[in-house]
Amino acid sequence: MEGAVGGSGLGLMRGEVRLAPSTPSWPAAYERVGLKLRAALRGFVVAVEHVGSTAVPGLPDKPILDVAVGLRADADRDTVVEVLELPGFIHRGTVEEDDGPNLMFGWEDIPRHRVVNLHVVSHAGRQWHEWMVFRDRLRADSRARAAYAQLKADLARRFPNNRQAYIAGKDAFVERILAT
Repeated sequence: MEGAVGGSGLGLMRGEVRLAPSTPSWPAAYERVGLKLRAALRGFVVAVEHVGSTAVPGLPDKPILDVAVGLRADADRDTVVEVLELPGFIHRGTVEEDDGPNLMFGWEDIPRHRVVNLHVVSHAGRQWHEWMVFRDRLRADSRARAAYAQLKADLARRFPNNRQAYIAGKDAFVERILAT
């Protein structure tokens, strides 16, 4: 994965919250990561998508690439974990959702320096759908994008060393966007 993200300016120490201006290197890094993931997971995956704020041009974000992998219904998740661990993804656990498990991975270029967050879910599931809807609405709606950028900046100032509080602070906004 190293070659896929090198020179992109991506990476943040675990737990740290720091926003960076949007840059064209983020989508370019996603394209390289996505190609590698599609090749590694051939036969298991329906789609690989760039999600999160780094997927929204002009939106500041933590410089960590968020990638969603939508699995086929018949994909063997244990094999998927093994395949993803080979290039260095760290399996951070599984969250059981109503529509199936969410396998969470991270990729670090050096210990504790996260570069990629990888979420592996059912392509037919609610989580996949919500990620696509949220990303696409922020791409299309400049007012929602500006409001989200302001919220993220406020939360980053309040919680510079508490990523969990930063993430939780965005929940109500995300729910509001998904409800429209």
